[in-house]
Amino acid sequence: NISAASSALTVTVDVTPGAAPSTPDLQAASDSGVSSTDNITNAANPVFTGSGAEAGATVRLYAGAALAGSAVADAGGNWSITSTVAEGKEIAFTTEQVDAAGNVSARSEALAVTVDRTAPSAPAALDLIAASDSGDVNTDNLTRVTTPTITGTAEANSLVTLYDGETVVGTATANGSGVWSITTSTLDNGEHNLTAKATDAAGNISAASSALTVTVDVTPGAAPSTPDLQAASDSGVSSTDNITNAANPVFTGSGAEAGATVRLYAGAALAGSAVADASGNWSITSTVAEGKEIAFTTEQVDAAGNVSARSEALAVTVDRTAPSAPAALDLTAASDSGDVNTDNLTRVTTPTITG
Repeated sequence: NISAASSALTVTVDVTPGAAPSTPDLQAASDSGVSSTDNITNAANPVFTGSGAEAGATVRLYAGAALAGSAVADAGGNWSITSTVAEGKEIAFTTEQVDAAGNVSARSEALAVTVDRTAPSAPAALDLIAASDSGDVNTDNLTRVTTPTITGTAEANSLVTLYDGETVVGTATANGSGVWSITTSTLDNGEHNLTAKATDAAGNISAASSALTVTVDVTPGAAPSTPDLQAASDSGVSSTDNITNAANPVFTGSGAEAGATVRLYAGAALAGSAVADASGNWSITSTVAEGKEIAFTTEQVDAAGNVSARSEALAVTVDRTAPSAPAALDLTAASDSGDVNTDNLTRVTTPTITG
């Protein structure tokens, strides 16, 4: 005896895999660092998106040969995968799809992504350039320049940020050799502890560099005292009349900052300079041409290069020209005794001579 047929079971045989999904794309939010399109990231779990899958298919993401994550495509065939991946340079990310029947597609084209979670070394060798280090000494980090230029080294091509304490005062990109230069925003009068941090292409930020202490001084000192012609240089009958024939008259004074350079002027011409001692006193041996009532003044230049106002003037006459020889010497008639009072024959023992 043969039974009636059972209810039918419909089986669909599908041996055709879908096409390879699109090349994965690293989402901008996961593409950390200066650029959101360079495929360099420090993300712990970078997100990749794409399309081209069958609705409901499972899309697998590979980092090289390693499975990095998977997701189910939506009704439009689009997908988003939060990956798990180790650090590496130019890792080849590809995708494949597995349809409902288990058919596995070919792999997609690869996207090269660098995953870098290692911070660069701290910048080093911070230095105030000589052109910004004003004053007589261009290595003392004391300057009157309020927007000085700082140089240093960092990871090649990294973004260097310069700080004054916690305040950003400038940024620059290190060149291929790691050298960078930053001209700061305006710094106030006073001491500044400058540090730098480097940010690499993946967005990793270094520790701060060692501090470079730069002192900005834009305040000039007061005018020094009026110069005084030293008695030893004040030649002639009087040592206080400020008339001299000295080849290099010496002037002294006070009122300068310790270590400041004092400049002596004869009119508008620089006549000499000297460094003030610890008490602000100074002595200058001058070079000056002859002249009548020359106005000698001084100014001081401090260590930062600030120039003070001029002092009050001292009028000095420099006269190195000898007078003509006396002439027409004559024995006065009253002193020329005898019958002839023009023969210069006399019995007067203290005669009077004119000329």
